[in-house]
Amino acid sequence: MIAKIGVICQDRNSFEFLAGLRDRLKCKAELIEAPAVSGNTQRLHPRSVKNAWRYFHKRGVDLVIRFTDADGSRWQDVKRDESLTVPDEARSIWICAVAVDRVEDWLCLDRDYLAGCLSLEPSDLQPQNRTGVIKHTAARHRALGETNVVARIVGDAPRHVFHRWLNDEALRSFYSDCRGAAKAHDCETPNELEGAGAT
Repeated sequence: MIAKIGVICQDRNSFEFLAGLRDRLKCKAELIEAPAVSGNTQRLHPRSVKNAWRYFHKRGVDLVIRFTDADGSRWQDVKRDESLTVPDEARSIWICAVAVDRVEDWLCLDRDYLAGCLSLEPSDLQPQNRTGVIKHTAARHRALGETNVVARIVGDAPRHVFHRWLNDEALRSFYSDCRGAAKAHDCETPNELEGAGAT
């Protein structure tokens, strides 16, 4: 069973995206954030990775998820480069997720659904400005007292919407890695890849 997951990510939206995905997978694990300096850049210095691993190891995590953005690079290249910095003793429990190009782009894989969740018009979410619009709108929702805005969007997405998201190769790869880790820890998870146009 996975009881604790260490998380290294760049911002609140990314952390909440992971929380929403955890909920979809029916996982009850506690998400433990790395110290702030560890995850606030796209690429991590190996020393930051080692410090994060030391922090997580002391807390007895069962899994580590490093979540970053491609930011215009090939997601496969970013994932490969990130993997090179993982300490040897952590490799078996370390997952790297790379959003193309940013986590907000993943949220926009079904623009109508996202617009409805954030009380926006789909036309407000154009590629050239959607990252800023989503960040600003999510921050406004938080200021009004709603916590876990993005986690709700991900966790509550109807099955057909999540299927559409899983057509994104990078997200599908990450979702598969999460299910693989759950299986390795004898956790049962739903398989939303079925019927999603993915194998």
